[in-house]
Amino acid sequence: MGRNVRMAAAAVVLAASNACVTVRPPAFLRPVSEREWPSTLATAQARISEGRYAAADSVLGGFAARYPGSPEAFESTYWRALFSMDPKNTNASVGTAASYLDAYLVGLNPRKHRHEAFALRAIAGQIDDGRSALALAQARDANTHVGSVRIDVPKPTPDPAASEAEVKRLKDELAKANAELERIRRRLAQPPTGPPKP
Repeated sequence: MGRNVRMAAAAVVLAASNACVTVRPPAFLRPVSEREWPSTLATAQARISEGRYAAADSVLGGFAARYPGSPEAFESTYWRALFSMDPKNTNASVGTAASYLDAYLVGLNPRKHRHEAFALRAIAGQIDDGRSALALAQARDANTHVGSVRIDVPKPTPDPAASEAEVKRLKDELAKANAELERIRRRLAQPPTGPPKP
């Protein structure tokens, strides 16, 4: 009877330890997309550090095309958005970044950077709104030209100080949004600390 009790106790301990520990399969048993993703992301980040944003986007886009629907393909979409919003990217486009972020956030499947993507999407919206408001404010102060005929738009006599203050306020808001984006970009560019999540 003592032997049976020991065996039952060992079975309970083994079952409990299996319930608490998640064992990752060896690398060769994981999907190809999961195995290739770390080196793909490292390559894209290396291109960014060289200032080659188009090359980084091409690396990530190629990966997503090879493994559509994979969790890693969604992650590549997130990184493409982040690189599209980088102020140092001469081809940066808030509209493109917003499209990537919208695609990344679609669905209920887990996303590694969901919280960051929501924050970046909000920032992209603020930048876009700020640019639109700034363009409207500048257009209000300009004369309209139609073909070769100049048409002076009648304007009420605005307070020049108020107009300048509005343009300055919009520029300040845009600068704050860009600074927040840069802060998030720097934080995300840091290597992860701690063991990788299963």
